[in-house]
Amino acid sequence: MRTFIFFRTRIFLLTLLIFFIIPRNSHAQTQDLNNQSRQSLSIQECIILALNNHPSLRSSKANIKSIEAQLEQIRVSNRMTVNLNGSLNYNGDYKNFSDSYHSEGLSVTASKLLYDTGRNKLQQEIQNENLYGTLETDQNTRVTVAANAKRAYYELVLKILNADVEREKLANLEKHLENARGLYEVGNSAMIEITKAQSDVASAKVSLLKAENDISISQEALRVAMGIEFESAFNISLSTKLLLPSSVSNVDELISTALNDRPDYKKLAHDMKSNELSIKNAARTSSPTINGSIGSSVSKSEGNTETTDYNFGVSINIPVVDGGAKNAALKSAYAQRDQTNAEADALRHGIIYSVRSAVLSLSNAIDRVKSSELSVRYAEENLKLAQGRYEVGVGDPIELSDAVSDLASARYTFYQALYDSQTARADLDEALGHLPIEITEGDLLNNVKD
Repeated sequence: MRTFIFFRTRIFLLTLLIFFIIPRNSHAQTQDLNNQSRQSLSIQECIILALNNHPSLRSSKANIKSIEAQLEQIRVSNRMTVNLNGSLNYNGDYKNFSDSYHSEGLSVTASKLLYDTGRNKLQQEIQNENLYGTLETDQNTRVTVAANAKRAYYELVLKILNADVEREKLANLEKHLENARGLYEVGNSAMIEITKAQSDVASAKVSLLKAENDISISQEALRVAMGIEFESAFNISLSTKLLLPSSVSNVDELISTALNDRPDYKKLAHDMKSNELSIKNAARTSSPTINGSIGSSVSKSEGNTETTDYNFGVSINIPVVDGGAKNAALKSAYAQRDQTNAEADALRHGIIYSVRSAVLSLSNAIDRVKSSELSVRYAEENLKLAQGRYEVGVGDPIELSDAVSDLASARYTFYQALYDSQTARADLDEALGHLPIEITEGDLLNNVKD
């Protein structure tokens, strides 16, 4: 009795442990994500979060499991099966059960496909190629998800930098308004200059509000790209900012790399192998099959002794007329092969174009960064001169206003060129079938879930 009570006590405590601990662990994982959301996420962390949480990758993993299950179904279909059958029969008046006639029987039968001209093996090979292709599709999804997360990250960085430009522009215009008021008080400027400065400040405030709203929209876009939902706002590490990627050369070598590494292109290669195997399998649609069986049965009826029987047999099925099933299967297999070959040719041209386009875009963006960087320096110097001239009363207010706008425009152009260089690099990595260059093997081993 004491042992029984002790056992029930342990079960009760174990139930409490499951009830309280498991929900807390789940909440702790959510809390960790939310704590991370309040920190500054680097580009590497954003990509890793995307690779761990994006719904499309979960769907891809489920598709792999489905293909693996189908492959297992094909494998087991050719294995031996054993069936056990039992019977119990009563005949007679149900009101007088004792006078009823009854019989019992029990049988065991084992059967197996002995020969099918290799069709089951071909089906396994076809499904294996489908599985390899699905794995390549999963990798291609990973590449796409990572590239989209990188683009969304730098889009957010660009919007933050653009908001900084608007704040700087507003600060310069407010300083101009303050100087205009000071000059007006001493009689060195007209009231219209103050009015114009006030109008410029108001317009700058509106532009800043729009820029801040663009940041919120880009944050939401990054959330979607990472496939997560944070309970609170999150920041990104601005220490990385928009660093200029290095230029690339040897376009032909890059194209060769892309044709070797692109998961979607490798997937089509598996599809082509699957098509060739399907043609062979279709050619054997009406081929003969041989099945074997062996069994034993035990039966007994009322008034008779128990009888035991053994049986074995081999059956051969030779289709004589298949109603055109073989020809139809062959036509379908050949059509699928032609379609896959056409898709491979189209994708090959697309890969070549995407690599060349990304290289050209990257090169152009790098050149624009260098040119626009000089424009920013000249605009900064021009603004200093305009401010100095206006403060001593010899400058033109329109000249100063234009100088402020020119500096903001130069900074916009500079940041846009930097952003374009990063997106071009992301496009190039995706065109090569690689994860972004910011992700290392160590990041994948330590942080990315299988």
